[in-house]
Amino acid sequence: MKLLAQLILAGLITATATTCFAQSSQEQKNESSVETETISVQEEAPAVEKDKADVITFKGLSRYDIRRDNRPGREGETRKSLWRNRLEPTVNLGDGWKIKSRMDFEKNYKAKGDDKSHFYNRMLYLQGTAFGGTISLGKVDYADFANMDIAYGMIFDDYVKGVKYSYTDKPTGNIYTAMIGNFDSPYNDNVNGKMYYDPPKQAYPESDALHYVGLQAELPISDKMMMGAAYHNVKSGELEDTQQILEVAGEYKFDNNFKLGGVYAISNLDADKYDLGNSEQEQAYILQLNYKGAKRNQPNTYGLWAAYKNIGELATFIPTYTNAFVGEQGYEIGGRYVIAKNLTGEVSYFNGNDIESNQTKTRWFGRVEYRF
Repeated sequence: MKLLAQLILAGLITATATTCFAQSSQEQKNESSVETETISVQEEAPAVEKDKADVITFKGLSRYDIRRDNRPGREGETRKSLWRNRLEPTVNLGDGWKIKSRMDFEKNYKAKGDDKSHFYNRMLYLQGTAFGGTISLGKVDYADFANMDIAYGMIFDDYVKGVKYSYTDKPTGNIYTAMIGNFDSPYNDNVNGKMYYDPPKQAYPESDALHYVGLQAELPISDKMMMGAAYHNVKSGELEDTQQILEVAGEYKFDNNFKLGGVYAISNLDADKYDLGNSEQEQAYILQLNYKGAKRNQPNTYGLWAAYKNIGELATFIPTYTNAFVGEQGYEIGGRYVIAKNLTGEVSYFNGNDIESNQTKTRWFGRVEYRF
């Protein structure tokens, strides 16, 4: 409860500081506009002021995560206690071009010694319109099926140094995305932060940069159904084989309350070759049923879900999930509730096993998050 109180207090302080910053910036703009009025038409001053206000925008979050694991020999152990504060400034350059950044400050209460606080510059890239679509260059955020709730980020949800291009076909609504670049090994703690789960037998090098090519298509079939297909290609100087993954996904909306979705991926790598005896490691799949949905700006809205997940190590890199990890399979139930505008709470429970060792794992996860 003490950490929860600290989180809420920090969120309020962050929101207040942001408001004060905005007011201070506005006062400076007002002072400048007073001087400008002496040499320009008075009616034009508000338009100039608005343009200045649109040059840079800020958003961010303050979030506290806690996770408690039950594993053989270590019953009831808190494995994660992490407080993250994020700031995302965007500089608008005009003509549809902008510079986007993401900075995280994290305090890990489970770290040992002085290694508790870290600052990460997660992303920094230039984005604009080109060739009829949107192009991003730099250190870019990237995930598979970004517009599909249930399938989002099963294979990959991280940052790539390279180029991303996205094109939307207006007549059909189809979204096509291509990504090429490098990303750091998921086992590189210096870049990605300490892994918050037990790493499986690793098929990937610890420090080598991985070369990535991704292609995906998200296809609205109707108002109720969306389908998707993706291809992932990973090369590395220390990875003996070129890893290739094919992925398909689908979501069906029964009504305003229920949505059923699934995603399946298969890898070309052989589990035996990488000392993984279970062929389930060569594939990944999820089937999930959602009920309603929490809306951040609408207090008292909520969403519930139930899912079965198999996250094979050779068919995934850095999944987006908070309570089911690489090398695991099992059931998950959870819910999210909007406490106040932009303030949400989440809790989920996982019951499954390690794919390779078949050891049983149960896990509770909780999150409180304030966005501004």
